[in-house]
Amino acid sequence: MKPEDKNILCSLIRDHEDNVGSSRVTMMALKAFVASIHEVRCSMDEARGLYIELSEAIKNTEPKVIPLIHLIEEFEEEVRRAGGKTIDEVKQRAIAILQAKHAKIEAKVGQAIEHGLTCIDEGDTIIVHTLGHDVTNMLKRAREELKKNFKVIVLKQDLAKTRRLIKSLSAADIDMEIIPEYGLIHYIEQSNKAFMEALSITEDMKVVCAVGSANILSLCHLNRLPIYLFANTLKFSHRPSSHQQIHRKVQAHTHDDISYQFVTHSHDTVDLRLIDFFVSENGIMDKEAIARDLLKSGDAAQDRS
Repeated sequence: MKPEDKNILCSLIRDHEDNVGSSRVTMMALKAFVASIHEVRCSMDEARGLYIELSEAIKNTEPKVIPLIHLIEEFEEEVRRAGGKTIDEVKQRAIAILQAKHAKIEAKVGQAIEHGLTCIDEGDTIIVHTLGHDVTNMLKRAREELKKNFKVIVLKQDLAKTRRLIKSLSAADIDMEIIPEYGLIHYIEQSNKAFMEALSITEDMKVVCAVGSANILSLCHLNRLPIYLFANTLKFSHRPSSHQQIHRKVQAHTHDDISYQFVTHSHDTVDLRLIDFFVSENGIMDKEAIARDLLKSGDAAQDRS
């Protein structure tokens, strides 16, 4: 794969993850992988080479999409064991394995959403910054199916992302108020919880999340506003936060008589100790359980490294 093609792949995955979250972008990538196998015309040796090339590109995106990497690594191992005498057999088995991986993450996402629905109570006022497809759907289901009345405080950031969130919540008739990120302090006392999603949770117990989240969650934590983190267990990385390859972008800007380099990053990292409730397909963990189970296992992994 050419360097420019890898950059395009990274950009596409990053943009889609920013819009729908890492779980949904993983599903989209797996479907695209299946479609490419259907379309490719090559020999068995060429097919194996193409699988390896695409897998390596996926595992080195900026940032790394951990659920996708886990499933691709499982795919690599299983497709090696599956074998096949003809190219058609190899392709059919590869497709079946990828479809099973898609079903696996889809099931985990569905279970996490079911647990998440119990986190929304009648009369809640919930602060949200950037929410992926999964938690947005959870909010919509709580309103449309469970008929719960609650309010969402939307922190305006990137206009395109904020517009999508507003449209989605408005379609479900969810009461909301749009405020600037820097105005959050004026709404802390009016709110009773904050929701966030994770791109990944690293070995050193950092949450890789949407850019801007670190400041917002720190303010919520300082003011003792409960923070709920939603993430299925495929988002747990085996590596520390320094290995997540958060994308760094440098742009040349000129305004009037000054020129400068403007530096931005695609994501933030937040210490898991700031989180009050962790919601996954396995249920809901409170702060005590997070410290006992997640943080303890993370600290043990660091001691072994």
